[in-house]
Amino acid sequence: MKKNICFLCLCVLVSQAEIIAGVAIRVNGHAITLSEISKLQTQMKISKKAAIDMLINERLKDDEIERFKISIDEFKIDEEISQIAANANLSKDALLAKVTRDGTTLQEYRNKIKKQLQTKELMQRILASNISISSEDELLSYYTKHKKEFLLPSSVRVVRYTAQNEGNLQNAIQSPKTTIQGVQKINETISLSSLSPQIAQVFLNTPNNEFTPVLTTGGNSFVSFLVKERLGEKAISFDEAKPLINQKIMAQKEQSIITEHFNKIRSSANIITLRE
Repeated sequence: MKKNICFLCLCVLVSQAEIIAGVAIRVNGHAITLSEISKLQTQMKISKKAAIDMLINERLKDDEIERFKISIDEFKIDEEISQIAANANLSKDALLAKVTRDGTTLQEYRNKIKKQLQTKELMQRILASNISISSEDELLSYYTKHKKEFLLPSSVRVVRYTAQNEGNLQNAIQSPKTTIQGVQKINETISLSSLSPQIAQVFLNTPNNEFTPVLTTGGNSFVSFLVKERLGEKAISFDEAKPLINQKIMAQKEQSIITEHFNKIRSSANIITLRE
């Protein structure tokens, strides 16, 4: 009897300690704090419920990474950083200097890259035995139902926003009608055939009246394009569209499989709410 009373007292003390420490939820023993929830709400501009859902899924993902014993060595992290730098048209040192200027320590950045690589490996393992190849009929059905997706322009009318400081450029993107010191705006029409396939895809993926992701230029400046209008749209044939259709269908299948996988895990997870 005394042992039971002692155990109950211990549970109460632990619970009180967690409340004092700001722990809001426990997921399979992993804590989610009020501070984490609030920070994610602010960063992502989402509701408290959405932030909690994201953090619960993050803890479940960490459990899966551990269950699959997914480890990433330092060499792979260095390789990934070098690739990110190359894609941004920067040297590795220039990229890391930018990271530290933005307020992130190099160790924090390496930890972030490690988590991204672990997540990528986890998704590949989840999909490995579940994904199916799309049939010709499936591809044709998608093409027939979504013909507007395969109207490709020959050129795009844009406003080019360029700045030496990325923060200034981000401010201009947030307030495009405001004149921001240090940001240059130029109206231009860009022929997509003059661009690399990767850069052309950036414009194709950006809706009218929205900005492309921020890109870096060879002169250590930053650029983003406000897409105003697509010009000379023409439908591509089914055969030309096949690779793109396959990518779209596979992406949908992958998302469905991953969502189902984590919904199943979540349904059996031990999730305890300590306070709202």
